[in-house]
Amino acid sequence: MTVVLLGLLACTSTPCAFEHVTLHVGDGSVVEDATVVAQGGRIVAAGRDVAVPDGAQRIDATGRHLTPGLFETQSQIGLVEVGLEPATRDDEAEGLSMTPAFDAADGYNPFSVWIAITREEGVTAHLVAPQGGLIAGTGHLAFLTGDLEGRPDRSRPLAVFADVRSGVAEDPRFGGARGMVWLTLRRIFADARFLRRNRQAVERGQSRDLILDPIHLEALYPVLDRRVPLVVRADRVSDILAALEFGRREKIRLVLSGVREGWRVAGEIARAGVPVIVNPAEQRPVNFDAVAARDDNPALLHRAGVKVVVSASDWMQNIRRLRQVAGIAVSYGLPHEAAIAAITSVPAAVFGIEDFGRIAPGQRADFVLWSGDPLELTTVAEHVFIAGRERPLDTRQRRLVERYLDEEPPSALRR
Repeated sequence: MTVVLLGLLACTSTPCAFEHVTLHVGDGSVVEDATVVAQGGRIVAAGRDVAVPDGAQRIDATGRHLTPGLFETQSQIGLVEVGLEPATRDDEAEGLSMTPAFDAADGYNPFSVWIAITREEGVTAHLVAPQGGLIAGTGHLAFLTGDLEGRPDRSRPLAVFADVRSGVAEDPRFGGARGMVWLTLRRIFADARFLRRNRQAVERGQSRDLILDPIHLEALYPVLDRRVPLVVRADRVSDILAALEFGRREKIRLVLSGVREGWRVAGEIARAGVPVIVNPAEQRPVNFDAVAARDDNPALLHRAGVKVVVSASDWMQNIRRLRQVAGIAVSYGLPHEAAIAAITSVPAAVFGIEDFGRIAPGQRADFVLWSGDPLELTTVAEHVFIAGRERPLDTRQRRLVERYLDEEPPSALRR
């Protein structure tokens, strides 16, 4: 017997079977009239002709689309509540420009009101990312559960974030020149290697001066060991090329973010095997770093063979628009399923999360049941699952709307 999904469902001890669904696997493939079975917080089976286990909760998903949970890779959700109120901001070490050891997860609020608002649009995971300065700090993976279960995994850093755009180069500490920015980065990495080789001499004060305190240099060891990438924000062609050269010289894993002029050097980025993080809604010539920006930049990068990750992170409260900005990329030529992959499996692969981003056996049961094509504005997320448990779609905004709609209007507004 097939039932219509009512209330919150848990695919934990009892399996769940979603039948007759249009399945977007997340790897670029689509399966029509598919069945997906989840149990114990994992995907058990997915595809056509899937046998439904005895006793499973069977959900008729005819006309619905199922995707992996969406993944935002540059998120300040949980770090910022009110953008203009400094007391609610924990996303950057203000006034400091080189803080690799800064861990924004220390200030993460797992009960932030923005979590439910963002989850309502199908985003289930995010990379909690610091920002500000030349090296902002270290980022970690968190899930948008809205409770303690979703806190960042402090044991596993995913990336170190850096920024080489003109706003950083204009800092007096770098002499207002991009060359000094790159010279400083090279010295930081040289000092990190020196510290690793000469730790005892440094502790005894018998070594040359270091540009940063050891705690910050040690935070770069995972980058030196290629366990995590250095994510470099760069828009201008010259900065992109300098970043590629830096990655080659230092023999590190590199991810480029922003890349508004990336289409001009798409071949060089592809040959270097460097993934990019782009916001399709921000491909405008807004400053001298992005004079050559164009709307089809993500499509041109993809066409050249670059791994494209789509992000909505230029403004923290816009992260909920992740699927919408992916749709914008499609409107300018990015293939539809490549756009789905760019917000699911590709970012998971770029940051080494092996069990997230696809609807396939063994993967986490993080998925979203949509009313239609997930990249269409009129589509809504009807049910959102994280680790096999359906999460509520109630938000503070919804409650406020209901509250004020239910109230009697003031006498001055009555007719």
